[in-house]
Amino acid sequence: MPTDKFVAAPADLTKVDVCLRSDMSYWTRVLGVSEVELRKAVMTVGSASWDVRAELRRNRRK
Repeated sequence: MPTDKFVAAPADLTKVDVCLRSDMSYWTRVLGVSEVELRKAVMTVGSASWDVRAELRRNRRK
Protein backbone atom coordinates (compact mmCIF):
# COMPACT_ATOMS: atom_id res chain seq x y z
CA MET A 1 0.00 0.00 0.00
CA PRO A 2 1.48 3.36 -0.98
CA THR A 3 2.39 5.79 1.77
CA ASP A 4 1.92 8.91 -0.38
CA LYS A 5 -1.18 10.87 0.44
CA PHE A 6 -3.38 12.09 -2.44
CA VAL A 7 -3.74 15.85 -2.40
CA ALA A 8 -6.38 17.32 -4.73
CA ALA A 9 -5.40 20.29 -6.87
CA PRO A 10 -6.93 23.67 -6.08
CA ALA A 11 -9.80 24.94 -8.21
CA ASP A 12 -7.61 27.79 -9.52
CA LEU A 13 -4.05 26.71 -10.33
CA THR A 14 -3.04 30.27 -11.22
CA LYS A 15 -3.28 31.44 -7.58
CA VAL A 16 -1.65 30.26 -4.38
CA ASP A 17 -4.20 30.72 -1.59
CA VAL A 18 -2.38 30.46 1.74
CA CYS A 19 -5.66 30.81 3.65
CA LEU A 20 -7.02 27.45 2.48
CA ARG A 21 -5.52 24.42 4.21
CA SER A 22 -6.11 22.18 1.17
CA ASP A 23 -4.34 24.62 -1.15
CA MET A 24 -1.41 24.91 1.25
CA SER A 25 -1.06 21.12 1.31
CA TYR A 26 -1.12 20.97 -2.48
CA TRP A 27 1.39 23.75 -3.10
CA THR A 28 3.87 22.69 -0.41
CA ARG A 29 3.86 19.17 -1.83
CA VAL A 30 4.10 20.18 -5.50
CA LEU A 31 6.78 22.82 -4.93
CA GLY A 32 8.69 20.85 -2.31
CA VAL A 33 8.80 23.66 0.24
CA SER A 34 7.64 24.23 3.79
CA GLU A 35 4.59 26.31 4.68
CA VAL A 36 6.86 29.06 5.98
CA GLU A 37 8.82 29.23 2.72
CA LEU A 38 5.60 29.29 0.70
CA ARG A 39 4.05 32.03 2.85
CA LYS A 40 7.23 34.16 2.56
CA ALA A 41 7.22 33.81 -1.23
CA VAL A 42 3.54 34.80 -1.42
CA MET A 43 4.16 37.80 0.84
CA THR A 44 7.08 38.86 -1.38
CA VAL A 45 5.60 38.48 -4.87
CA GLY A 46 1.86 38.01 -4.43
CA SER A 47 -0.35 35.00 -5.06
CA ALA A 48 0.26 34.34 -8.78
CA SER A 49 1.56 30.78 -8.95
CA TRP A 50 4.17 31.49 -11.64
CA ASP A 51 5.59 34.39 -9.62
CA VAL A 52 5.70 32.23 -6.49
CA ARG A 53 7.52 29.46 -8.38
CA ALA A 54 10.06 31.96 -9.72
CA GLU A 55 10.63 33.44 -6.25
CA LEU A 56 11.20 30.00 -4.72
CA ARG A 57 13.69 29.20 -7.51
CA ARG A 58 15.54 32.46 -6.82
CA ASN A 59 15.69 31.64 -3.10
CA ARG A 60 17.13 28.18 -3.78
CA ARG A 61 20.03 29.71 -5.72
CA LYS A 62 21.13 31.85 -2.75
